Amino acid sequence: MFYADGIHDDTAALQELLDKRGIVTIEKNGTYLVSRTLIIHSDTRLILAPGVRLKAADNSRCALIENEHFRLGLGRDRNIEIFGGAFDGNSNGQGLDGVYEAEHREDLPYSTELFKGKLIRFAHIDNISLEKMTVCDPVSYGVQIADVRGFVVRDIHFDYNCCFGTTDGIHINGPARDGIIENLYGITNDDMVSLTTIDETHAEVTVGEISNVYIHNISAENGFSGIRLLSAGGFEMRNIHINGVYGTYRHNAVLVSHHYTRPGTPTWFDDIIIEQVHAHKSPYSLREDQFTYWDGYNRYLPLVWFGEGANCGRVTLRDISRYETTDTDGALVQLDEDISIERLYAENITQTLAEGITAPMWVNNGKIGQLIMKDVK
Repeated sequence: MFYADGIHDDTAALQELLDKRGIVTIEKNGTYLVSRTLIIHSDTRLILAPGVRLKAADNSRCALIENEHFRLGLGRDRNIEIFGGAFDGNSNGQGLDGVYEAEHREDLPYSTELFKGKLIRFAHIDNISLEKMTVCDPVSYGVQIADVRGFVVRDIHFDYNCCFGTTDGIHINGPARDGIIENLYGITNDDMVSLTTIDETHAEVTVGEISNVYIHNISAENGFSGIRLLSAGGFEMRNIHINGVYGTYRHNAVLVSHHYTRPGTPTWFDDIIIEQVHAHKSPYSLREDQFTYWDGYNRYLPLVWFGEGANCGRVTLRDISRYETTDTDGALVQLDEDISIERLYAENITQTLAEGITAPMWVNNGKIGQLIMKDVK
């Protein structure tokens, strides 16, 4: 029996339903309290009615849901779908402090048994689909997917209170291949999408190469950053197509870089396409009661940025523009001096500035083997 009243614990009843596998539906609208991590099995399709909210109980400090082999690590799960509903991390009810968590997140090495703030997490899985979901108020990442072959993340709304940092929207750890991420909107307090071949220790479920990922239609207002591609450790990232980044960002719309926690290790990005980026710097700040720990240097950060040791093969930048209404030292496109690109094709890169506004457009300090520019002005 479900209470769905936001007061009584529904964990046991929810888990009993998930253990049936197959097509699992929750039709009764309401708030379902979860006090320990729900486990979803292979060959399960979980369908939540629009008015269903799964909410982490106060002081539960657990992921809301993960796949069976996330912790086992002895095999793989397959064919898992979640459709609809809201997943609420109740971050302010966990008895944690945002600044303390940021400063101490590396104190303990990663373990699958540790909470580490991840709200929805999957690993060692073939074919996973997450669609038409709302993700609310995690302590750290909203969704983490690692060691995955075949994934679709579509039509996701992020509704974060921004009281904690490192709150990515969709965070993909390599090895990962053959994925679609599209139609994401709302606000997070870190990257809306992060692809990383190697990670900080608090998040390093797995490490490995990432390839064949299409990212489409990402939109935020006063967002932290849109999309971040991070490589290090000698693991390559290939065939990443970004099409459509919109809205306003305090940091970056797109960042391609070395992972700063692994300095000196090889990076490689190839066949990277970034197009239809129409965004500008946010004129707003977070409130004083929100997590502003990393926001002191917003005005210096470019919108599209190749930095921090990124080494690339073929890169295409196409149809990138901004109408800038905020004075900023951050360029529309910036290539740092410690990056290299074998072949860069740049087309239709433009900016328009509001009256009295100054902002650089194109800053190229990188090592470019072959540079082809068309309508960059």
